[in-house]
Amino acid sequence: MKAIKALTLSLLLGSLTAQAQQSEQKANAKEANRRPFTAKWNPGSLAFGKIGLSGEYNFRPKRSVTFGLGIPAQRTFTRDNAEERVDLTVKTFSIQGGYRMYLGKKTMSGFYFEPYLKYVNFKGSGTFDNKDATDREIYNVGLNYNGFGVGGQLGVQFMIAKVVAFDLFLLGPEANISKFDGTFRDITSPIPWTLVQEEDARREIKNIIDDIPILGNKTEVNVDRNNRTVTTRYNGFLPGFRFGASIGVRF
Repeated sequence: MKAIKALTLSLLLGSLTAQAQQSEQKANAKEANRRPFTAKWNPGSLAFGKIGLSGEYNFRPKRSVTFGLGIPAQRTFTRDNAEERVDLTVKTFSIQGGYRMYLGKKTMSGFYFEPYLKYVNFKGSGTFDNKDATDREIYNVGLNYNGFGVGGQLGVQFMIAKVVAFDLFLLGPEANISKFDGTFRDITSPIPWTLVQEEDARREIKNIIDDIPILGNKTEVNVDRNNRTVTTRYNGFLPGFRFGASIGVRF
């Protein structure tokens, strides 16, 4: 009788051990096939003078850390109409980090909320021609923007065959501490501006800056009549908004 009990106990322990090993092997296989990394590219970033690359690391179910890098890539814009011509070359550097929380039941898929931090440096240079028939002025333009910000992104990510990722940034309000500087130097003549020309230049550049949402009417404008130069400056809080899309590969 004791031999039968011992044999039964031995078989039971062996069965439990085998099941534990199988469960461990399945868990290891699942972990090996989990593919926690995703590399992404944002094609819309080219419009801002950068190549937008990002990565996501899924360190636990429904939780990821994200990292983004904007590599400067020159982009030229031209606006030419009856009243003025603007030729501007821009480039942008940015870096961003976030903590992503998926709201559904799937890993790295579905709606998510992501608080993030970011830094942006934007540079622009070119010319502005007012095309005035009686008092034509052509300005060399230099622009520089630096901003540190914090935001909260609401988005959704789709997976195709668990490999290809489509990441949509739907709603992303942010707050930034920003510094903006602009220089507009008239190159049509070396002679200092008259008082009338000085006021015309101030008004002309102020009209350009006022077209910038939020920033425009808060920007300081100064005129150096002897050097035929208008400078603009803003330093302070600036709200922002992030939206767009990226495509990537999970591995």
